[in-house]
Amino acid sequence: MSFLVFLFAFALAVTALFLAIFLALETVAAILPAKTRSDNAVAVGPVVVIIPAHNEASSIGTTLGNINDQLREGDQVLVVADNCTDDTAEVARGFGARVLERTDPENRGKGYALQFALDALRDTPPEMVVFTDADCQFGPNALSCIVHCAVTLGRPAQALYLMRAPAEASPRLQVSEFAWAFINNVRMRGLQRLFDVTRFTGAGLAVSWDGIKNIHLGSGEIVEDLSLTFDLIRIGQSPVLISDAIVTSEFPTGDDALARQSARWSIGSMRFAFRACISTLIEGVFTKRRALIGAAIDLMIPPLTIFSILLVAVAGIGMLAWPISGDPLPLILALWALMLTGGAIIVGWHRFGREALPPESLGGVLQFVMSKAAVFGAKGRASAKRWTPTRDASREDDQ
Repeated sequence: MSFLVFLFAFALAVTALFLAIFLALETVAAILPAKTRSDNAVAVGPVVVIIPAHNEASSIGTTLGNINDQLREGDQVLVVADNCTDDTAEVARGFGARVLERTDPENRGKGYALQFALDALRDTPPEMVVFTDADCQFGPNALSCIVHCAVTLGRPAQALYLMRAPAEASPRLQVSEFAWAFINNVRMRGLQRLFDVTRFTGAGLAVSWDGIKNIHLGSGEIVEDLSLTFDLIRIGQSPVLISDAIVTSEFPTGDDALARQSARWSIGSMRFAFRACISTLIEGVFTKRRALIGAAIDLMIPPLTIFSILLVAVAGIGMLAWPISGDPLPLILALWALMLTGGAIIVGWHRFGREALPPESLGGVLQFVMSKAAVFGAKGRASAKRWTPTRDASREDDQ
């Protein structure tokens, strides 16, 4: 009995330590000097920016105005107004976008909308496709930057996608901004330098038509960005992070909207990881695909709050197992995992997060952790099953 208890606690602690080491390596790699990127001019054919939109009339105009300022002659924006009950389509047409209206209540989801757009382009395909969301803003020259990098490198180019807290935001939202930056700015930089791959992070991905035309996106997968990432890696089109091309969006301020947004990512990504990470890691090892191995291990690490809670739980199990098994090793390993993770968070904050989360706002960490109760509550779990707008809680028309 004592041996089985030790074995169980030891297995948990070893797994926790392995993931904590990987997280620490990503963080260290992220702060190393970046390679100089070539800015050689290249000829780029027509570009289509695809925007899936479900009831986004209030925000899509600002997004289209921002994109229109960065388009060249011959480029276009294609908006898929997916199962909308507002005037998203009319607003988009008013900004000169080509609009496709899609109505299919049984097959709702961002993946279905993206597939609808790709199918509409097959007769006259562009050279490059850019995916973005209806509430995102491209930084100066960011659109042309990712397009030119994708052409030059011959692989998909992902902009650095950051969420911003509104002006005068609460400390809790400032913590949210840092948490988002930790995964997209710290971990994705590190993953790029360690394994030459990054994730498609939901907006700001440029990919050639030849690289995307045969990938099937039409599914109800709530984290379609993760699914697309692994599909691209498998066909030799591993996304590359272009960290000086910035795409931003702003957190919603309402508690319900914020919880729904966080739930879709947190719960959706963990569900996807549960289904895919082990099999994908095995596939990467047997096929000797470095990018697939790195992306699979990165996927095993849950959102930061959940990972920290799990590490504390593993340490607790190690402490309980010690008097039964007579061996403190699981507890020691779990404590090392906690220290490494804490160190990685501190280093990531010091290098990339102090502007988003100044020292005087660190008190918001407790509020941020407590807010996760709503994220994993009934409403949060329900919102993680379908594509719904986050900006306005009153628009949950069909949940």
